[in-house]
Amino acid sequence: MKKLDYLKTVVLVAVVLFCTLQKGFAFLLILLLPFFLIYLIYNFVRMIRRTDERKRRGMRIAIWSVALVLAGTVQGYRGAASRSAADSALQKVLAFRERVGTYPSSLAETGLDEQALQSEWKVRYFVQEGKPRLVYPAPVMPLTMYQYDFETRKWRQNAY
Repeated sequence: MKKLDYLKTVVLVAVVLFCTLQKGFAFLLILLLPFFLIYLIYNFVRMIRRTDERKRRGMRIAIWSVALVLAGTVQGYRGAASRSAADSALQKVLAFRERVGTYPSSLAETGLDEQALQSEWKVRYFVQEGKPRLVYPAPVMPLTMYQYDFETRKWRQNAY
């Protein structure tokens, strides 16, 4: 197998990884999944029919599989970590309310670094019309927000 064949695959994989590893762009993985499955089926059929192409096609399948699993793992981590950061902020807000009797006006009052939470995970807390709001964007889908409903004590998706 020529190195040029692998180079083409690696360059395309690098472009896909660059796009899918961005925060909020895990939906691209979902869009790529049907195409990857078609690619797998096609290559498995070709590998069965032409034994001389097995090594080359097998390597390409392995490269693509590792790349997509890597991107999925990173996006899964981001989803879990952002929810964990939001839950941590929520626990601090609820503990503050138990201790003082009112909701804090900002996360800084609870002892959290509000700027760090907002810059890293986009977790925002504010009081609007006397009601507390804790929101963060879903790292998997753009234009999707999670908001904690303090009355029902549940996270709600797209509560605009």
